[in-house]
Amino acid sequence: MGFTAGPKVAHFDRVEWLTLDQFSAMAALRNGEIDWLEVPLSDAAQGLARDPHITVVSQYATVIGVLRVNHLHAPFNNAAVRRALLGAVDQAEAMTAVAGADRTHWHEGFGLFPTGTPLENDAGIEVLRKPRDYAAVKQTLEHAGYNGEKILVLVPTDVQEVRALSLAGVDQLRRAGMDVDVQEMELGAAARRRQNQGSPDKVGWNAFFGFLDRSLPNINPYGNRVIRADGLAAWDGWPTSPRIEALHAAWLDAADIEEQRRICAELQMQLWQDVPYIPMGEYWQSTAYRKDLLDVLPGCFPVFWGIRRA
Repeated sequence: MGFTAGPKVAHFDRVEWLTLDQFSAMAALRNGEIDWLEVPLSDAAQGLARDPHITVVSQYATVIGVLRVNHLHAPFNNAAVRRALLGAVDQAEAMTAVAGADRTHWHEGFGLFPTGTPLENDAGIEVLRKPRDYAAVKQTLEHAGYNGEKILVLVPTDVQEVRALSLAGVDQLRRAGMDVDVQEMELGAAARRRQNQGSPDKVGWNAFFGFLDRSLPNINPYGNRVIRADGLAAWDGWPTSPRIEALHAAWLDAADIEEQRRICAELQMQLWQDVPYIPMGEYWQSTAYRKDLLDVLPGCFPVFWGIRRA
């Protein structure tokens, strides 16, 4: 069961999606030229909320930031290098870049599972909560075998939240002493390039930043694609960890919630060892729509059944 359960009643003949920059989209929403702006920028949402013709839902959906690295090629085919990066990631800094300084809009210091979900745990979380020391991280990277290789990071230009997270993360990597080459492109082009398993100098890549929605699949090991580590069958990045896969199978066979929680604590500890990805924090996304739209469903992304016009 989830927010997409229930009857699917359509009150509109069609739905049109428009791709606009944030400022054009906000102006169009104010003028009634569009009905809904899916994700306004955090500071823009405050201004839209003062418009008597617009409804702003400030806690519409929670999304989880991730740093995903390519496990097939140097330097991130080295687990010691991946582990060293855990000291470079500053979740609070990353979420401030995405969602602003108001801490009521975001969370830091969490690991494998989102805040307040049944399988959330603190196993090994001090690796992300202790103060950041970039000089120490740089030294750790060198000892791990990082030799100054160029790190090619894919950065989308057309999704502001992903871009903000990416640029904040790139800055953290650079402070840790990595030579980062930012490759900017549209999100669709980045998504296609991420599927290339070739080396970075052969139109491949080393790392990217992105978001997962906090929907039912992503709050347990079964549905969360970033924790899977079955090599070339895994999501973009292709990590391999027999131990993670064994814990995934054990979770599916667990008899009760307490056994599931025990396995997930162990799974989180393995996350810090194999580092298939690094959590970058989570934040509440806003959404904004014209007040004459009624029965908008809260959830992780817009759905259009049930919505009607006053």
